[in-house]
Amino acid sequence: MSDFRIRDFLDRLGGLGLMFSATRMADGSIRLNQWRGINYYENEAEIRSIWSASIDGREGRLQDVARYVELTQSRPRTLDAA
Repeated sequence: MSDFRIRDFLDRLGGLGLMFSATRMADGSIRLNQWRGINYYENEAEIRSIWSASIDGREGRLQDVARYVELTQSRPRTLDAA
């Protein structure tokens, strides 16, 4: 059983300058988008290390992270708000 916690993973990377959003694709899959914050580059080596240890070679885990981000991100607002 894995002790991987998605929220802790995202919080840790977010604190280092890497943020995420998710986009639902036409085929039903979810794309995980990465956004670099202002302190990303000073922490790049640590971010890459965390990513490699947690995600590389684990496609299922990547999809779990994408689903979590999709479910927890702010919902887009429409222009026709009542």
